[in-house]
Amino acid sequence: MKNCITIPSVLQSILSLEEVKSIVQMIGYEDKARKFTVYDLLQYWCTAAHQQWEGYRAGVDCAHSCGLIQVHYSSFSSKAA
Repeated sequence: MKNCITIPSVLQSILSLEEVKSIVQMIGYEDKARKFTVYDLLQYWCTAAHQQWEGYRAGVDCAHSCGLIQVHYSSFSSKAA
């Protein structure tokens, strides 16, 4: 489980929330979400790759134990699309 928790912290040291916001703004994407932002999506993707999650539903079930916010799988898949 310790490896799981370090992934979001490694991402934070590489790419800060402010940098992600400026990149999102620069490309013209308007992130309207308050609970599940683009930055949260990046954290999910990094953790999913590291943990080799089978899909959105499996990832949402594992997310909380990895230090990520809890969201419904449909929020995860909608944001990813």
